[in-house]
Amino acid sequence: MNSPGPATLIRRGVAAEWTRTTGRSFLWTAAVPLTFVLPLVITFGIAAVAERLAALPGQSYVATVSTTNSVYWVITFSVSIMMVTAAYAHATQWHGQTSDLNAFLFPRSWTVALARWIYYGAIAAVSTTVLLIVVMVTLPHQFPHIYGAVNVTDSAGIRFLWTVPTYAFAACGVGVAVGSLIRTPSAAVAVLLFWVYVAENAINLLPHGYTLQAYAPFLNAVAATGQEVAFVPRFGRTGSLLYFILVAVTLFIITAVLPILMRLMSRRRRTLAESDTT
Repeated sequence: MNSPGPATLIRRGVAAEWTRTTGRSFLWTAAVPLTFVLPLVITFGIAAVAERLAALPGQSYVATVSTTNSVYWVITFSVSIMMVTAAYAHATQWHGQTSDLNAFLFPRSWTVALARWIYYGAIAAVSTTVLLIVVMVTLPHQFPHIYGAVNVTDSAGIRFLWTVPTYAFAACGVGVAVGSLIRTPSAAVAVLLFWVYVAENAINLLPHGYTLQAYAPFLNAVAATGQEVAFVPRFGRTGSLLYFILVAVTLFIITAVLPILMRLMSRRRRTLAESDTT
């Protein structure tokens, strides 16, 4: 009997992850709700305070917010939440009975890693798209003094609608890659959070730090979305997004694909050597 091909195994992997997470799983009871609630609460909380201050008597100047600075908290939190969720989910497969079951169901283990990337990446992309639309449509209507210039259909808004979901999808690939390399779920999450929120922002303190920071993947990706940041994208806006995708794919191949290929080659060499001796 022929074993199923990679495409079949990937489809099975996506279906298996859907089945595993259906119901009262961490993904749907915590991760996805937090992906929506956290950026919305912070965005609209800040907007409400700013709008109230702008309406006070004696305010002769109001600093308005443009579209390019309207979805900062979506980019900052939603992407990271889904990325660490993907890392946590993939790292847990190496423990207990789950490890044996995965080995039996998916003999090509890189296919289940790719399936998880697709599954969590799709959820991240859809979630961020919905969030972007809600934020950019709601802000100018509810808070016109400060956010009246925000427009989902202007060039910045349209750029957000395709760059942020793309960034979110690729970031889940980084999460799966880290989960493949660091097989302790909590440690994988800690490494990702440290990388995103500490390492890339603090690297400029090192000798030649600004040169090194120019290649920071997440800073490049955030700047590539069109968000207003002090960081200048190393490869231009679209080029920096492609750079982040390349980093995600490279990390995925190194951590999830190459080790498996190397084990297969080593096993094949041992088999050939044993056959030669006999």
